[in-house]
Formats: sequence, C-alpha cells, structure tokens
Amino acid sequence: MDLNEMKDEFDKKEEEAVSLEDLLKQVEECIADLENPEISLEDSFRYYELGVRKLRQCKEKVSQIEQKMIILNEEYINDGNSDVENDG
Repeated sequence: MDLNEMKDEFDKKEEEAVSLEDLLKQVEECIADLENPEISLEDSFRYYELGVRKLRQCKEKVSQIEQKMIILNEEYINDGNSDVENDG
C-alpha cells in the first residue's frame, strides 16, 4: 500500500467517525467564512471546495441512515407486524 492509499484509507475512516451534526456545523462554518468580505478569492475557493466535500459526506450519511431505516422496517414487517405497511 503506497502513501496515497494509506492517506485515503485514513481520511475515509476519519470521515465515518464524524457525526452528521458535526458535518452540518462544518458546512455552516464554511458558509460563514465565504460570507467574510475580507477573504481572498483563493481562500473562498478553498472554503467552497471544503463545503461541497462536507455536503457530499452529509448526503452519504443520510443515505446510510435511510438504508438502515428501510432494513429495520422490513425486519419489523417480516416479524408479523404488517400494520406498519397500512399506516404509510
């Protein structure tokens, strides 16, 4: 495994450890930084890029949560609790 692969693996594990709430807070911080009229154009691009990356991570986390909810609902229904289907 080369250095880039190790870094990518570390970054991925680090991303998974961050909560959705923390990611949203980081996005808000990026937005606040972008609204600062004192920052350079170069810095604003960096904040924009970071914000977009954080939003992608949020989307991935929400998708993971949705998949877990679907599985839990299917397990619940398969256990003989079919009244959940009729509620939706």
